[in-house]
Parts: sequence; C-alpha cells; structure tokens
Amino acid sequence: MSGCDGEEETKKPRLPEEMVLSCLARVSRSEHASLSLVSKRHRSLMFTPELYNLRSLFGCTENLIYLCLRIPPHPNPRWFTLSLKPLDRRLVPVRRSCSSYQQPPEASSMVAHGCGIYIMGGRIGGRATSSVMFLDCRTHTWSTLPSMGVARYSAVAGVVDGKIYVFGGCDDRESSKWGEVFDPKKQTWDPLPMPPPYYSLPTMCESIAIKDDKVVSMNAALTCISYVPSESKWKIGNQETSELYRCWHLIENVVYCCEFGGRILWREAHEWEEWREVMGLESLRETLAASKLVSYGGRLGDLWESNKPLMLAAGFEITELDQELPGHKLSNSGPNMLIFWDVLAPNKLEIWFAEVSLERHKETCQIRGNILWSQPIMTLDPPPPRQLHCHILYTSPLNL
Repeated sequence: MSGCDGEEETKKPRLPEEMVLSCLARVSRSEHASLSLVSKRHRSLMFTPELYNLRSLFGCTENLIYLCLRIPPHPNPRWFTLSLKPLDRRLVPVRRSCSSYQQPPEASSMVAHGCGIYIMGGRIGGRATSSVMFLDCRTHTWSTLPSMGVARYSAVAGVVDGKIYVFGGCDDRESSKWGEVFDPKKQTWDPLPMPPPYYSLPTMCESIAIKDDKVVSMNAALTCISYVPSESKWKIGNQETSELYRCWHLIENVVYCCEFGGRILWREAHEWEEWREVMGLESLRETLAASKLVSYGGRLGDLWESNKPLMLAAGFEITELDQELPGHKLSNSGPNMLIFWDVLAPNKLEIWFAEVSLERHKETCQIRGNILWSQPIMTLDPPPPRQLHCHILYTSPLNL
C-alpha cells in the first residue's frame, strides 16, 4: 500500500458521512483512539459533536469515571479514565493534547458539567491563580475559559441548574467576589451576594451540590452554609459535630462521606441531621482507614502547618494531616457507589476500586452496601517514597 491517507481516500468510493457517523456512534469509546488512526477522515469524525448526539440518540453512551491523580515524583497532575466494563476495569491514561497549558499542581476546584470538566484556580509556585480551563472529555482536548474575578485556591464549587458556583479560597475575606457564578452558555462570571460576615473564611473544607436546588459547604469553623440560587440567599445550617467527615458525595439525593477509621456514612440531602453508617462494608474498614490517597493540601494543609507550633505548645502529639483525615475517595456510577483507596505493600503501591450497590431498608431506616467488585486498577512498582503519596485530586462520572 502506498500514498498518504488523503490519496487513498480519493481513490476509493466514499460512504455518505451520515452512514459513517451512524456506524461509528455504535462503537465503544474504548475503540475510539484506535479508530482515529485509520484515516484523517475517521479522525475528524471521531471529534464531531454530531457523533455524540447520535450516541445519545441510539442509547450507546457509556459511563466513564475520570480521575485526576498526582503520582510522585512527577509534580504535574495526570488524568485517567476508568471503564466500567466487567472484564476490563483498569485506569487508562488520557492522552496529552498539544496544548502548552499546565494544570496547577494543587488546590484547584473541579466540577464535571455537560461534556467535560472545569478546572478553576489552584496554586502554581505558591501563588493562587484565577485561571479556568476546560477538559473536553469527548476529544480529550483543553481550552482556556474566561478567568474568575479573583485568584483562588482550595475554593469549593458545585453545579446547580446548569451554572457553576464557586466560593471561598481567596485571600481577601471582604472581597465583593468572594463567591462567583459561571454561565457556560454565556461564558461569563458574575459575583454572588456577600455571605454572612462570620462565614467569609478563606479555608473551605467540603461542598456538595444538591441538583437544581443549592450548593452546601462547610468551612474551617465547621459551620455548614448553603447558597440557594433561586432565592439569591445564603442559609446557615447545623455545625458539624466532627471535623473528620470528608469526601462528601451525592447519590440519588443521599449525601455520603468518609470518616477517619474507614467507615462510610450517610444522611438525607435535605435534612442534614445525624450521620449514619452504611452497613455491610465492614470488610473494607481496616484497609480504608490506612489509605492516604486523597490530597488535603492547599489551605487546609497551610492551616495545619501554621497550627503545629500551637499544638506542640499545648502538649499535643504532632502528626501529619493525612494521618488525621480519611484517605479514601467516593464517586458513583448511576445508583452505585464507587470507592477508591490505596494499599501499600512492601514492594508496590496498589490503587484499589470497589463498586457497591446500595439498598435502603425502610423498616430499619438503614442503607446497606453490597460489594459487587473490589480489585486493584493500578500498580506502582516500586512505590513512591513513603513521604510522597500518590493522591487523587478529583474523580467524577461522565456519560458520553
């Protein structure tokens, strides 16, 4: 065979583009990278919005999990996908585009919306940034979006009614842009009303978006606050009883979280009363408690370091932050919970993944988990040095 793609294609009869798209739309996304190498024509068609419109129309969309990992000694974050095919569950690196953009190595706020993931702010060389980038998960290409009104790192963010809300994380507590909202359709940022004065702290801990309703977050004072877009108002919730609840995640209107000690807890999204344990996951508790996979850098890490002299003076034993907070991460695939954690062996580090179905018992007011899968999806051999941990910076499901 001789000649380039273009010469070959001009010599052969060409199928109508509509027919080619119809065939390609039925092919699994795991084969898209290989198909894009067949010819220039295939490559261009694989990246068209029409292809994904057809996939949705034909019911051929697939649920993929996107993970952002920082793997020492490399300082820059890397993106992976996790296919949920029963016989092929492994992390697949997202190919690097030719973009010269470098994602901030830590403390960015990330949300999935539409066909991609928004990466907002973060810290580069010790300085906060207001930059916003978008990873198109159909083509795995990057683009730059309008910057936020202020530089932020370790802010909280959530999507409500198609708009992206971000607040906190800026050094000026009195900033009129302490909270902002981004409209993806208009590509504009607008400031939110100022929150109550006692809540305007730069150190934010957790957030969860209740779809089409509100964004709920917790600050360093362990106070829950909600922003309700439909009312343009902030509302104060209950104070948390423990600072050890982390990795909030919403599944079918129930909020789940991780607790130091390896327990997975839950409570109703609209009640915010006491946390209750997800039963049936006792076999995972010990290994989850030992995990250090989640990064607690940024402002929370800064606050921890600045308080070490005070803790030492008060007679407390000085420990590292990742020894005090949960190290496992929650996500979901439809109604099922996904749990990610790491297991350190003498000569290797494994990243594990479990898929858990959830069943609610009305009589006992309990939620019980049934472990469907539990297996490693990545092995680092040899493992990173013990003082450098592999960290999950973000994880989210996307249906494409």
